[in-house]
Amino acid sequence: MRQASRPGDVNPAAAGQGEEAAATGQVTIGQALRAVALSPAGDRPVDRADAAAVQAAEASATGQGGGAVIPGGVAAAAQRAAETNARRPPEARGGEHGKAVTLRDVLGDASAAAVLGDRAVTWVDAERVAAASGREGGGMGEVADALAAAAQMNEGSTL
Repeated sequence: MRQASRPGDVNPAAAGQGEEAAATGQVTIGQALRAVALSPAGDRPVDRADAAAVQAAEASATGQGGGAVIPGGVAAAAQRAAETNARRPPEARGGEHGKAVTLRDVLGDASAAAVLGDRAVTWVDAERVAAASGREGGGMGEVADALAAAAQMNEGSTL
């Protein structure tokens, strides 16, 4: 018999392997980030707050601590995108040659979800991502919102 979880609690089923998340129908970190890419927010240029949020999500998904960025990972791509967008002058952000790198460009690739694995989103993950986004001045951005929504759905699926 499962116990009801509370915000901030780690759900043992969600913290396990991807097979458990798939078997229970829970939303994974990769799925939550893919949802951002497919939403209207996917057209928004990546900023530093987004990059920090994606890095926190990747760290949760892979179990990497200490803020290390995985070379070639989704967080590394988000950081490159944020740096590219920050260097682009405002007048060069329109048009084909001045197009900013969007959340969809970084998170929309099917391989991005695969890299992030099959771990179900928990409230701990959602809180880490929100805190990372907030540290960069982004407040609750789309990435943090998506993980919070996924954590809420996962909590509801375990009651």
